[in-house]
Amino acid sequence: MLDGLPSHLYDRARLANSIDQISREGPVIVWLKSALRVHENPAIDIGITLAIQYQRPLLIYQAIDERYPHASLRHHNMLLDGAQDLHIGCKDRGLRYVLHVARDGNRQSVLKSFGDTASCIVTDLFPLPPWTRWVKTVAEAASCPVIEADCHCVIPMTMFGKSVDRPFKFRDATKKMRKRLVQQNWPKVVDSATPYDGELPFTPIDVKTQVSVAEERIKLLRDCRIDPTVLPVWQERGGEVVSLAKWQKFLDKNLGGYARRRNNAADPEGVSRLSAAFHYGFLSPMKVAREASAIGTKSADKYLDELLIFREHAWHHVVSTETPYCSSNLPHWAIESWNNTADDPRPVILSSHQIEYARSPNQLWNLCQQSLVRHGELHNNLRMTWGKAVPQWCVDLEQSLERAQKYNDKYALDGRDPSSIAGIQWCHGLFDRPFFPSLPVMGVVRKRDLETHSSRLDMGKYADYINRSTSPDGQAYIAYGSDIITCYAARVMHDNGIHVYHVEANNSRDEYELSDAHLGQLPQHISDRLRSIASKIQSNNSLLISKDLVRGIPRAEITDLTITTAGDSKGQANLSIGEYDIAAIFMTSHEDLLRAGDLAEAELDNLMHKLTDEPADGGDIVGQLLPALWRLSEALWSFGVIDKAPNYPVQTKLI
Repeated sequence: MLDGLPSHLYDRARLANSIDQISREGPVIVWLKSALRVHENPAIDIGITLAIQYQRPLLIYQAIDERYPHASLRHHNMLLDGAQDLHIGCKDRGLRYVLHVARDGNRQSVLKSFGDTASCIVTDLFPLPPWTRWVKTVAEAASCPVIEADCHCVIPMTMFGKSVDRPFKFRDATKKMRKRLVQQNWPKVVDSATPYDGELPFTPIDVKTQVSVAEERIKLLRDCRIDPTVLPVWQERGGEVVSLAKWQKFLDKNLGGYARRRNNAADPEGVSRLSAAFHYGFLSPMKVAREASAIGTKSADKYLDELLIFREHAWHHVVSTETPYCSSNLPHWAIESWNNTADDPRPVILSSHQIEYARSPNQLWNLCQQSLVRHGELHNNLRMTWGKAVPQWCVDLEQSLERAQKYNDKYALDGRDPSSIAGIQWCHGLFDRPFFPSLPVMGVVRKRDLETHSSRLDMGKYADYINRSTSPDGQAYIAYGSDIITCYAARVMHDNGIHVYHVEANNSRDEYELSDAHLGQLPQHISDRLRSIASKIQSNNSLLISKDLVRGIPRAEITDLTITTAGDSKGQANLSIGEYDIAAIFMTSHEDLLRAGDLAEAELDNLMHKLTDEPADGGDIVGQLLPALWRLSEALWSFGVIDKAPNYPVQTKLI
């Protein structure tokens, strides 16, 4: 079966089970998890080729699961961006594409059904748990061949797939293979397969109405068991078309200065910012490598070094180990060094929430963490500096690895990726050598000093870039109340880079002990934060926890709010504070955000009376906190997502 594939596809394919022939009459299913594109997609091309050869119908199937690490609005939104372009791209190629989003009332075992009815299942090779476990489960249960195809590396993991301890060794070991593959054009499959038109074990999402329309997309996401507090990065749009356009823009305008500008984190245009596009499989690395190689300049060579050596080195390492997150992957000298410094005093031990939400003692590190939390990215030249600071504030190696991986994967658009794992572990000694003399805490693991990096970076310019607002210009929000729910909502907005003011309510102060029973009923991403705060302040008192939640958030009084009339015949007015117009007000006692923009003056007067007279606190944290945070996210979505992302012109020839 695989022998009949063209060589460029055969080299990228491997069987995930022992069934090596197509013998059944069902459709060929292409199951896309992490290669969300139509152009230069080996999984799709293998599916088309086999469907034509064996005269079987073809179905392109994308599943968005809730069980990947740190599933959130941010990551789900990018996956849906990919679905939007896949829907259009498959339609243009005469392929049938269907989307399944796991959610309330729709958590069917679709792949189990396909395994019983399909003639063959082809999926993209993504070598991380839980995806590897899902593929293994499907392959073991299926009555048909299950094929994995490498869609992520120029040098296929199926051809090399070894762990090499130093990047230069990987470069040398793959030199001939790399030179040959970079120069190859990607052959297009010109013949078409018959689309599968049979029954499905689920009702597909209507991409045109449920995904492409922003207001309907958030309703769809509302039914998913995901974290609503990690908001989408409104300024970044995912998907194949935008990613192709971003690459073309960088190739035309910025690649020429890459070698000179790439290390300056205060210069965001000096790098391609395409790592998320590679992670989600929106963009073919084969195409990028081929087109960059054709330039032949010093900058192009440096870019290829990052793409083909450092990035692919990580992928080949991860695919070769069954436990990629484990500290046992570190070299023996590094493990010995960490053991030797285990009892070294740490000047500061930070709690989980302090370090996650940028409350470290160092300004540069805090800016790096804010970049991840607010914007979903961290400049490549700062990643090692950021990661090597974490051990200084943790009790041991395991905690440092766990926290750094969590902070990256939860927020970075390119997180949950082999490059992320290798990068975090590299900060702790992977792919490196010992550096003597031994230093406190870091031992002989290479150090990267925060202060030294700060001295060579324009900190003011970098801070301005990171502190840019993620909400519309000139717009702010009010969180009114002293209860945990309101304070948590304020914290979410502030963490995500939204201008928010906290107005403390004086007319209601519900006070209680936040018990383990309370916390045990909350989602882990919420309970972990509240537990961390309670541990740090050594109290479970609700008011003290609320006070810590709003620490660092600008405070205001009711008297700071002013009503200004628009001066037109409609009698409209604005509620403002300082230079900001107030878009909406969050109160636990109200089902929706109280919209304050473009109201009549009399309506604003009534709103101000509500703030003064009505109780603000909400009481039952278990019953109200998660629904309240979803209401907040839905409201912010309507304010932030529509027309917020920039448009990139793209020509059809790029696809």
